[in-house]
Amino acid sequence: MVVGDTSVRKGEENAKNRDGGLLIEVEHPEGHRQDAADSGRDVLAANSRKLRNSLISLAIFFALVIALLFSVPGLRAAGDAISDARPEWVLLGIAFEMLSCAGYVVLFELVFGRLGRSLTSKLSLSELAVNSVVSVSGLAGIALGAWVLRTKGISVERIAKRSVLTFVLTSAVNVGAVFLIGVPMWLGLIPGSRNPLLTLLPALAALATIIGVLALAAWARGAAAARLGQSGRVAVALRAVGDGVQEATVLIRERDWRLLGAVGYWLFDNLVLWACFKAFGDAPSFWVIAMSYLVGMLANSIPVPGGFVAVEGGLVGMLLLFGVRPASAVLGAVLLYRAISLWVPAVIGSLAFLSLRREIGKPVAPPAPG
Repeated sequence: MVVGDTSVRKGEENAKNRDGGLLIEVEHPEGHRQDAADSGRDVLAANSRKLRNSLISLAIFFALVIALLFSVPGLRAAGDAISDARPEWVLLGIAFEMLSCAGYVVLFELVFGRLGRSLTSKLSLSELAVNSVVSVSGLAGIALGAWVLRTKGISVERIAKRSVLTFVLTSAVNVGAVFLIGVPMWLGLIPGSRNPLLTLLPALAALATIIGVLALAAWARGAAAARLGQSGRVAVALRAVGDGVQEATVLIRERDWRLLGAVGYWLFDNLVLWACFKAFGDAPSFWVIAMSYLVGMLANSIPVPGGFVAVEGGLVGMLLLFGVRPASAVLGAVLLYRAISLWVPAVIGSLAFLSLRREIGKPVAPPAPG
């Protein structure tokens, strides 16, 4: 009789804890809860140490860069340029980066809105902090977010689907911008280069990427349907990709205003680089900066802390190919941009993560009725 009552209670708890796709899993017996709590604390300590060590490596890197600029003869001009940067433009660049972070928070709330505004704000900023000091195209931040949500009882499938949705929406802005800027630039409608290798080729590659992602999602939905009822990792991944991309297309068609968060996340980060050029004098056109930006950010997929050297090299190389001169000013602007774009989200996100620590492991409260 006691066993029957326990089963009924567990069934009722499972029913109550399912809301809007956010699956809150029922707690295990006391011993299992204690083991899970101990494991959660160990993982939390490991993540804290990783973030701290990454921030220390970030500080050491920029100290080395500054020393390099002022000691190596060929780079001293860039060092002098940084020391002469106009502070009002540097402050504007910092403000643009904060607006870029705010854009990501808005987008994250669109995707994970049922978690509540406080949690989504802290978690999204924490993801930005990790992404700023750990490379791999934003996947490190997504991994942190997935772990936090899992400790709060949200189902793996739900986390995977929403993470795919976030990644697709942010990437869609980058890829779409390359096509929408590259083709008009090649045609001479906006200022920049008419070299097809710098404009038309990236635009066509962007279009092919969009078509490829849509085709991949359609295949994933079909493959997931063939595995209906299965709960393995492959089945979960297929459903996440198929449903995540499909929901992204639905949101884009519905034109939810919070999609502007993805646009702002990309746009204001570009404007940081523009402001860094203005800090030294003249700046290239925004369109040139935007086209150079994506290629430079592609180097962020290289798994080194913050994408150091790879991102800087990609940005500097593309800007020089677009005819931006002098090279010392380009290098100075890019290094200043990287300092702002890494440190601002790292500091803000680290503070958010410290606050988030108190909420890790607590179940997500169901939305208020109505």
